[in-house]
Amino acid sequence: MGRSSSKQPLQFWLLLAASLLLSAMVISLFFETMKVMIYLLLVLLLVPLIYLALKRSLPFLRDSDAKLKSRN
Repeated sequence: MGRSSSKQPLQFWLLLAASLLLSAMVISLFFETMKVMIYLLLVLLLVPLIYLALKRSLPFLRDSDAKLKSRN
């Protein structure tokens, strides 16, 4: 018992430090992944809205659509 009792607190603190470090790395990776996913989701939601706004505001795009419809 004398030989292992001095190693027990040191082993405990080393395991605690390693688990804290690994937990922080996992949480950081999770937040980075969530940030990328939210960014992609917002881009995918905004693209159709911006496309429709540009299509309505630019007159030369509407004229080309009308010309195509009149040919048929």
